[in-house]
Amino acid sequence: MRDLKGENHPIPSDQDVSVDWRGRPSNPTFHGGMRAAVFVLGMQTFEIMAIAAVGNNLITYLINEMHFSLSKSANIVTNFVGTVFLLALLGGFLSDSYLGSFWTLLIFGFVELS
Repeated sequence: MRDLKGENHPIPSDQDVSVDWRGRPSNPTFHGGMRAAVFVLGMQTFEIMAIAAVGNNLITYLINEMHFSLSKSANIVTNFVGTVFLLALLGGFLSDSYLGSFWTLLIFGFVELS
């Protein structure tokens, strides 16, 4: 057994040495895992559903109301969807460099909902 950061928490060396924010051995049932993944996967699912719905409605709007041709409408929607996915790279940069995953998901989740 060895000590973790000089504290009195002996951990067998053949086990995972995951620690919480206080440096104590973490309990996988309470930290991360599926609890955190469900939130992230749910946000991603709803985001993709929103992009698909907006894309379909945008093509209909551009053809019927704006009287664009089908090819021009499809090009505009493709540019829109491409911009949305490229902005995800900007969000990833902000998340990794400045804000952190939690705050990025929280802030931009509310921005997306509004």
